[in-house]
This record gives sequence, structure tokens and C-alpha cells, in this order.
Amino acid sequence: MLLEMNVKLRRSHFDLNTKLSVSDTSVGLFGKSGAGKSTILGLIAGTIQPQSGHIVLDGKILFDSRKGIMMPLEQRPVGAVLQIDCASSAETVRDNLTVAYNRTIKQRRIFRLDFLIELLELGPILNHAIELLSAGERQRVALARSLLKSPQLLLLDDTFAAIGNDYRMQLLPILKRLQNELGLPILYASQSLGEILELTDRLILLEQGKILHYGSLFEVAKYQGMLRYLGIRQIDNILPVTLHRHDYLSGCSLAHSFGLPLTLPLRPHLAVGRQAQVSIRANDIALSRSYISGISIQNQIKGQICALIPTGESLIVQVDCGCTLLVEITPGACRDMALQEGETIYCLVKTHSISYLAELDTLPYQRVVNYGEGRYFLNSAQRESGPLSLE
Repeated sequence: MLLEMNVKLRRSHFDLNTKLSVSDTSVGLFGKSGAGKSTILGLIAGTIQPQSGHIVLDGKILFDSRKGIMMPLEQRPVGAVLQIDCASSAETVRDNLTVAYNRTIKQRRIFRLDFLIELLELGPILNHAIELLSAGERQRVALARSLLKSPQLLLLDDTFAAIGNDYRMQLLPILKRLQNELGLPILYASQSLGEILELTDRLILLEQGKILHYGSLFEVAKYQGMLRYLGIRQIDNILPVTLHRHDYLSGCSLAHSFGLPLTLPLRPHLAVGRQAQVSIRANDIALSRSYISGISIQNQIKGQICALIPTGESLIVQVDCGCTLLVEITPGACRDMALQEGETIYCLVKTHSISYLAELDTLPYQRVVNYGEGRYFLNSAQRESGPLSLE
């Protein structure tokens, strides 16, 4: 997918000035309420018309003010589940979905209509008028209609929050397979970083109609203040991991990060081979001069001390383990262990001290100390550098 967008839109006190070129498989549109997320999705879908600029998807012009082109929303190769559903309110759910199904060329159809009806539990409401549906029901119908269109791009506006957690757990595996097996790009807008990370770690950060940053979570986090803007809290170390096995008997998931083996809390719903992000608080890591046998701590990570950084009542030990880990100890502990730069050390981390970043949206704020790859923040002002029941 290649989405190119350079548009301007003014509405009352809100100005949107967006220039963007996206070529990733899926991207999260992240920002606070009023940042412009829903507006951008509406511009791409065709429910909102900008004052000037252009929008091009895979070489097809969706909008161009200079050329006088405004492709109707029903002709756009885009499936959209927006907060405002533009479907005819007098239609029944059955008629609405049947029309969407019949409009799609047979050779391009991905899903069977009965499969989506069963997946999203639409059977009981098929004969109901759309105007009589609840907000969550309308979202589920809109999602089914969007998938029946076999789009080149799927736009989701806080859909998980709207449809409820039960349907979210059913929908996530389908969306992941659409991404991985059929290459369907998804642009997901949300105020929840955890929801976005369920689908992608590529982010577009929006604030007051302008794009602050665009890139991977790790790239975005390099910029001063971005972690706090993202709402990442009580975190000192963030690591990308790849799951390679679930050990049900031992109650843990096994993964690696930068070649480093890690034992994580068991998350059987995460597919083997999937990438995720985990966090380890610096003061949840203990240090040892040697490997310790007969201890319950399963992560004993060997590394080399790179730096000892005094921070008032604490001392940060920067350890190179193939990736950078920061460990927070007291100056007294450092003195008692006679720690020196260049020495070998073991970082001891309890399995349940490791948190999955997608589960951290509700934690209270605490300073962010480290964000992997040797980049860390000491305070807010100081920084160092086929099988989807297819037709």
C-alpha cells in the first residue's frame, strides 16, 4: 500500500494541515481527543471533503482539488468503520449487507456473507432497521459491510472500544490474518496505545490537526517528551520481543529480544512468532556478580557495565546485554558491591516483573528512564542519546 495525503481543512477553531506518505502494511493513528484522527479517516473514506490538496491510494486519485477530482465514497477502494455510520437508516441489516456483497466482483470477494454474519453475531438483528440498532451493533454491521467490499485499505476508528471486548477477541485474529496472509493494510485510529499495538507498532502521532511524528514505536520514542505523550507510564526499559514458545506446564511464554532469551508471563493468545513490546522497571532488576543456582528468578541476564549514573538518591547502572538495560539501585548497594564500569554483571528479573506494553494503558505516570538501544531520559528536560472461510 502507498497512501499519499497532503490536505488542508478548516472547521471553526480547528485547522487540519496534514502531509503524509504511508507505505507500511498497517499504521496506528494516535492522538488525544480532538487531535484530528477521525477527520483524517473521514477524508480518506470520502465522508469529509478537504478544502485543498490531494489524496492518492496506490496510484488512484481519491481527491485532487487542482484537477477537480472527488471520487464518491462508494467507489473508493476503502472499507471504513467510522464513528458516524453513513448507511441508510431505513434499510434492514440484511438488505444493507446483501447490497455490499452483490456490488463486489465475485473474483475479488474475500469473505462469505454467512461467515461474517456468524462471526459478528448479526443473525438476531438481520431484519432490524439500521436506525433501530445500538451504537455497538451499528459498528459491527459497518465492519461486516467494509470487509464484504474487499477493500485495498481498511479504516477503523476506535472500533475495539465500540464493539466491546468479547467481539474484540474474536475479531483480532481475523484482522491479523487479513494483514499477514492477504496483505490488507489497516489504519487504526485510537486514544489507546494498547489497542493500536494489538495490530501494529507503526504510529502516526497527531496533535491539533498536525502530525508530530511518524514511524515505529521505537523511532517515535527517541524524541523528547514523546513517551509521556503516548501515555507510557511506570516504565524504565522497553524491549521488542518475539514469542517462540508457550510453556503451559511452567506457566510462562518464552521469547527473545536482540538475541537475548527471556521468560515472560504466559500469554497463550499471542501467536508463536508474533512480535510484541514488553517493559521492565529499572528498580525491579537486581544485580549479581555471578549466576545464582537454586533461585526462583528465571531471567538471569549476563552483561557488562557500561556506565554508573548518579541520580540523587538512586544510581542507574547501564548494562550492555546485547541490548541496553538500565538498573536502578541505591548508591550504598553500588558501594557494597564495588561496581566498576567494564565489569561483568548478571541482571536478575522476575518473570512477573515483566509487563506487556499493550496492557499498560491504565498505569499512573512515573518518569520514564530508558527506552532501549541506549536512549534514556533522566528527567523531562535531560536526554541522552487463504483460510479465512474464503469464497
